[in-house]
Amino acid sequence: MGNLVEEVKIWNTPVIGAFLLWKFTQGYCKNHPSGDAPIGLLHFIALSILTNERLSKHITNRRKDLQSYIRSFEENKDSDILLSIQTRIKAKRKYIFEALDIAVADGLIVWDTDTGKIYAKEIAKIPSKSNKPNEAQLGEGKKAEILGMWFSQHNLSTIASYLKVVF
Repeated sequence: MGNLVEEVKIWNTPVIGAFLLWKFTQGYCKNHPSGDAPIGLLHFIALSILTNERLSKHITNRRKDLQSYIRSFEENKDSDILLSIQTRIKAKRKYIFEALDIAVADGLIVWDTDTGKIYAKEIAKIPSKSNKPNEAQLGEGKKAEILGMWFSQHNLSTIASYLKVVF
């Protein structure tokens, strides 16, 4: 029960989701071969992964790419969890939209409605101590950056195919 309570504390607010979307977008843009930004649909996949402990625990710097991440589930005989991503996207849609709204309203990201791409903005003001993310949230932010890096190496159809997601 303790893990469930902790997960609810971490993910019960879309403000954390907004932070993760910002970090994901930063990771994507910094590592994309041409510096391009991710399209909005990738944020739905990313936040569905990042807000689930079983899916996010395999996101580490020790893995070099998305394929390695996917293999980690097969190696641990836990590949059925990958099939849950599609369901998670549908179930978390409202949460993801709220997180996107907050991130745009707070100036963390900019959504280009012409291209569907989302760009991360650099923040000039350092958050006050009371608004600063705690260590657990910073760790989840690092995972979001890593996932963004992995996604930046593939197009949407390849990512969707790897993760068994249909749009």
